[in-house]
Amino acid sequence: MGHVRVKTVFYNAVDYVRWVSGELPETSVRRVKADSLVDTGATYPALPRDIIGKLGLVFLREVEGEVAGGRAKLTLYGLAIVQIEDRIAECPVIGRPEGTTPIVGVVVLEQMGFRVDPVTGRLVKGLPLML
Repeated sequence: MGHVRVKTVFYNAVDYVRWVSGELPETSVRRVKADSLVDTGATYPALPRDIIGKLGLVFLREVEGEVAGGRAKLTLYGLAIVQIEDRIAECPVIGRPEGTTPIVGVVVLEQMGFRVDPVTGRLVKGLPLML
């Protein structure tokens, strides 16, 4: 199948909600467009720290998590809105080293109702999992 990449827009969730509620002009919403890697083995989205800084996401805490190399301390940041095509999801973000590729994990995919077609390596729209 190879790698699955997708055009993604990441928003500061607080800015986004303030824009939708009419409190902030759309031009003031902090956002970053990126070519992201879809990783069905990842739970949360993971963004390079330079993108986290541009979005103004707040550090929440360090957490222990399982990564490809075993257990590791991960840095958890505040909520981001993730947009793929015409769908959005909201969730916390894990920090990655600057200059690395943004990752979209299964929490975002499930909130949006996307699944990965293993034959074509593309995202397929379905119904969001709301359980």
